[in-house]
Amino acid sequence: MTTDTSRSSSAAALKGSWEALHTEAVALSRQGNDEALSKYGFLIKRLAGLPQARRAAQDERLQRILDQSVLGQQSYYARRNRLDEMAALDDEVFEILSEDAKSLWRENQARAYWWLGRPDEAVEIVRAEAEDLPFDVDLRWLLFSILIDDGKLDDADDVRQSLLTELQGLFRAQGLSDALVEDVDVQIQVKERLTSETETNQVSVQFGLVHFLRSCVELERQRWQEAANAFGMAARVSDAYSDRWHLLYRPLVLNSQGQLAQRALNRENSPVSQGFWRGLSGYYTGDRQGAATEWRRVTRVPLEEVTLSAVGDWILAHYYLDAVQAPQPSDEDSAEQPDKGEVDEEDKQDSNDMSDQVRQGLQVALNLLGQQETRRDPLVLGLAALGWGISGRKEHLQRNLRHAVELLRASLQDSKLSVFNWYFFRDLLPPELFAEFESYFHAPRTFEEEPTEA
Repeated sequence: MTTDTSRSSSAAALKGSWEALHTEAVALSRQGNDEALSKYGFLIKRLAGLPQARRAAQDERLQRILDQSVLGQQSYYARRNRLDEMAALDDEVFEILSEDAKSLWRENQARAYWWLGRPDEAVEIVRAEAEDLPFDVDLRWLLFSILIDDGKLDDADDVRQSLLTELQGLFRAQGLSDALVEDVDVQIQVKERLTSETETNQVSVQFGLVHFLRSCVELERQRWQEAANAFGMAARVSDAYSDRWHLLYRPLVLNSQGQLAQRALNRENSPVSQGFWRGLSGYYTGDRQGAATEWRRVTRVPLEEVTLSAVGDWILAHYYLDAVQAPQPSDEDSAEQPDKGEVDEEDKQDSNDMSDQVRQGLQVALNLLGQQETRRDPLVLGLAALGWGISGRKEHLQRNLRHAVELLRASLQDSKLSVFNWYFFRDLLPPELFAEFESYFHAPRTFEEEPTEA
């Protein structure tokens, strides 16, 4: 889910129009300027005061601006990590929203409680929403994620069980036994009997989700083979998972289950991603030479042949290859650089005195950010931050991490960078530097010790 309100703005909006005022609020919000709240507040007050019929006119033009202003207000509070204020937004605002916006507003409030460390309140909101939309994948995943994060694995598994209960009705309608609801072969038969393509796709996603949620619970319980088996069933029954094997091999590799991860890696379409993660698997088992061989192959792949989904692994292969080939620079060896903006020519010049591997990886990250004029990708910002951190540029590291987390919060995606990033930064930064910035990442609830020298 996203609260990106940019689609509502128009370059042709007349000065002083509702659209123009909203565009100004969005621009201020992206700058982190508190004046955005005044703009949003003005829009909400004035538009809420109009007759409902007026807001509904012209294909609900003004109602859409009102909805986007309220959601934009939530997004701004999240971006600035003002979660108490976000959670305390007056419920009266809720009553003037359209039905779709009401659902998003409630989801955002749940995230505010979750990120504040109040999971019970978050769960209560999401459960209430999910009762009216039992097959909504996003709501079910949000509820599952909150419970997993709170360490309530049995409750999280109950989310999967509740989905099974809903699907049993479909099986009964097909004259099938409820006991077969998790049987992949029977699930495929049920899909083939459906005549509507839309219904087939929806049911396929639900069948896949049942197995994927089980895989996630098994991963949390460190039952690695059971997790792999469950994901294999999800991939078999649903296209939503058949080309997303990284959801399995990444946590397996990071938990030193490299041998089990190999089967999933064999299903990966990108040779770049295959090579990086095979190298990382060797790295964690102490085979530095084998890891270097894999990463060297990855770095030799021309950038123009790297898919967008694999470019992060291509950059990481450069960083890790540098780590196994040469000692990390100390703070004394690398003078910190002044903060000159997110991505500028001085940043690129700063990278010229790095090792070739780090410089090449960082330059690609900076170039990608330079191409993202309106909304930068938090993942790429994290990769740039890691490159700066490896080279001892502490201010650049901090600036990029801070901006990445702000963007995640603003889009209501997350409150921190993913746990995968935690491993990469732990592996490649000096321990004292990593400790200083560890709070920017989700940390694994259980993890192996740092890899030892071979």
